[in-house]
Amino acid sequence: MRVISRRTDAGIQVFDESLEPLRVFPLPEFAGSWSISSGRDSLVYATCDEVVRLGPDGGEQWRFEFDPPGPGGETNMSDATFSADDSLVWVYAPSLLSGRAETDEWIVLDAATGEPRSRLPIATAGQGGQQFPLGDGRMMLDVGEGQDGSRIFLASPGDNVHDYGWDDRVLIDVAPGRRQFMTVDHQGQEDMILHAFPGGETLFRLAVADFGEDPEIGVVEWTGGYLDDETAVVVVYGEEEDTGGPWWRHYRVDTRSGKVLGDLGIVTIDETDLEPLGDRTYLITDTDGTLRRM
Repeated sequence: MRVISRRTDAGIQVFDESLEPLRVFPLPEFAGSWSISSGRDSLVYATCDEVVRLGPDGGEQWRFEFDPPGPGGETNMSDATFSADDSLVWVYAPSLLSGRAETDEWIVLDAATGEPRSRLPIATAGQGGQQFPLGDGRMMLDVGEGQDGSRIFLASPGDNVHDYGWDDRVLIDVAPGRRQFMTVDHQGQEDMILHAFPGGETLFRLAVADFGEDPEIGVVEWTGGYLDDETAVVVVYGEEEDTGGPWWRHYRVDTRSGKVLGDLGIVTIDETDLEPLGDRTYLITDTDGTLRRM
């Protein structure tokens, strides 16, 4: 199961599987991303300038600093994520727009020391990225390029990067058993696709109308994911024509047939709150801020 954590005023709060609080790691306000080790005893965070690992007591264990930005470079946030076995820290660095390099970089660090193992160039002009660790040691990456779209990549440590060649798909989640992955249309949010892993071939495509919703007022949100290998959750969002008020619904999809199984029937505080954990359970947040595992 995925490690459960959330950002609070005190820092990053980490929970066990029963949602009992374990510890709180300090985190600077300017940190853009964080990742918790599978043992729940370490945290790495990334800013636009560096990656830092903290130990169980919250003390710094190592720091990896990027080169200074070039003249006029943008201060876009990097992303740092532990590999599934905690041996590596993968870092997406938006180096092109920051003026640090001629391409963005995917950097692999030794998790124990922070020393670089490899630096993989990727041909993007990213403003940010999100990484998805896989149980076999590989990592998937989604790079957001703003109005220019979203790019998806796959790599093993030290290997060449596989570019799926799309600029119009946002990576939402990877199935727990790594048989497939899920994307949503970037620009118009018109559909979701379940792809074969690792090749990316389309298995099933579902548009807004396939969920019984009006495509004139509804979109597929950039959220959701896999409840387990057999069931995905897709969120359709829209606004009421009369009042302009938002609505959203969580639809279950059979990943083996592409059939829509119906509304999950859960109420959440917003359209992005529900987080599938991959073991047939999911997290939601009560109105008082309490986490619930369902």
